[in-house]
Amino acid sequence: MRTSLVITNETCDQRCGFCNVRREHERASVAGGRAISGALDRVGEGTTVVLTGGEPTLRRDLEQIVAAARARGVAVELETHACGIDEARARSLASAGLVLARVHVPSIERYGQITGDPRGLPALRRGVAALARAGITIEASIPIVAENLGELERLPAAIQRELPMLKRARVRIPTDGPRGVAAIADAIVGLVTLAEGARARGLELWLDPASGIAPCLVPRPDRVGSLFSLGPGGNQRDGFEPIAACQRCVLVDRCPGVAEQVREHAEARAQPITDDRLRRRLSRVGAISEQVARELVTHEVYRRSDGSTIPAAIVRIGFTCNQACRFCFVSTHLPAPERSAVERAIAEIGGRRGVLVLSGGEPTLDPELAHWIAEGKRRGAAEVELQTNATRIDAARAAELMVAGLDTAFVSLHGATAVTSDAITDAPGTFGATVSGLDALVAVGARVRINFVICKANHHELPAFVDLVAARWPAAAITLSFVAPSTDLVPSTPDLVPRYHDVLPDVTEAVARASAHGVELGGFDSMCGIPLCLVPHSLAPFFALAELERGADAGEFVKPAECGRCVLERRCFGIRRRYAQLYGTNELRAVTSVDEDRTPPAPRSIKRDL
Repeated sequence: MRTSLVITNETCDQRCGFCNVRREHERASVAGGRAISGALDRVGEGTTVVLTGGEPTLRRDLEQIVAAARARGVAVELETHACGIDEARARSLASAGLVLARVHVPSIERYGQITGDPRGLPALRRGVAALARAGITIEASIPIVAENLGELERLPAAIQRELPMLKRARVRIPTDGPRGVAAIADAIVGLVTLAEGARARGLELWLDPASGIAPCLVPRPDRVGSLFSLGPGGNQRDGFEPIAACQRCVLVDRCPGVAEQVREHAEARAQPITDDRLRRRLSRVGAISEQVARELVTHEVYRRSDGSTIPAAIVRIGFTCNQACRFCFVSTHLPAPERSAVERAIAEIGGRRGVLVLSGGEPTLDPELAHWIAEGKRRGAAEVELQTNATRIDAARAAELMVAGLDTAFVSLHGATAVTSDAITDAPGTFGATVSGLDALVAVGARVRINFVICKANHHELPAFVDLVAARWPAAAITLSFVAPSTDLVPSTPDLVPRYHDVLPDVTEAVARASAHGVELGGFDSMCGIPLCLVPHSLAPFFALAELERGADAGEFVKPAECGRCVLERRCFGIRRRYAQLYGTNELRAVTSVDEDRTPPAPRSIKRDL
């Protein structure tokens, strides 16, 4: 998100010692009417305007400035101490178009002493409450300075007690104030302390990028990953430069380095991040609440092999997981979404009489899972499906889910043996737990589909996997998914993503064995399938799929010239863009007739190990 700071004034009626912007008098060249109008004229489309100071509420014409910014079609935020805001002022700001107020909260215990404001904490409470009642979104702005280091551990609990409407906070680390600035090493310790307290109290934190602190400067970046907003291509930022340690860091494509004010500390203390899983935990764009909202629901259209379609919505009731599959594209470091957001998502797909897919992370970690299933049925969902690894499903839990109205259990199991499966999930012992969970689901009569994600480490076990399913759960269906380097969270590397050419013999043998056993095998209708021109001809029903709507691939796929000659082109997603970057597109071959014989590669001799 692009932001543009507009200084409304330079004076302030508080006296924070660490502030480096407050002046005794205004300068027309900075905060005069023409200067503000000129700054607004330079704001680009899609930018968020942040009105800041000094203290903007000292201006009597602040509402006019807000309205002028809104008239340019941009969102408007306000940075304020809020102590001078009453009910009337809050309502007038809301009417002018203010969408968010970021309120200065350097302390609760010593608020008056730190700010030098005789109105103290009661004025802060009144201002925040007035903004909240006016319908303006509010968040805290917490500076880490010498005067509040000793309070940071208790500050989240104090905010929760005194200002309960504040659920989110931006943290900043002043480095060049006139007095009271904390040493960088102390500020980083304080940052970790604050983050630990915030996590315990459910207060969402994010670190102002201008603070100049990179994850490599934090002792346990895995514990405070939510503070950082790092996305691919974000390694360019004015005032930031890489240091020597950056050359060995896996974040080099998304971290701009450090700010000049912390460079000396960084050169001495930086520990380059080399773990790819940690890179994934640190990768996000924007605030956590925004990313949760973005990933909460995935809208799809399920295509049946008879050519019919039905709308579907994957609703992630939580993001955490008790497995750590390397090919997982879910941001498992995110907190659970708000209940009201989940309820709205369920009501929306229910109202469309579509398929509600409850997912995660691992949704069985949510003790209210049965409630969400029942809610889906109550809201009118045609079907309720559960995406799970089933490791936490026993006989009692399976029965509970069925009573709630579960239609289908879509269970992930990525190997025919514990050795392979547990290595892929990075969760020793969970192969056996998933097998037990499948036993429990089948025993209560659940409709079961078992999802096998084909990757470099397991495709050799595909035929044996079909034999395992046929022997233990003969009524279950199998879904084959191809590892999808669809987002930056999934490594696009040959050690994870195999070539189609190398996988097809195993797929062909698996299809043959499924046919011999009478086991349903599919998955080629989804984005996670393989290009239809490579699907074994014995699965001809998949060639009758409904045609795809424009934009159904969300820009993730490409179609080379060969696809233009293919009769399946309108039914096939094509080839994933990142797969094409890795291996090219030469494996694809146009299908000129759905009746033509497309003999796949001969199957290899595969040892079964059940």
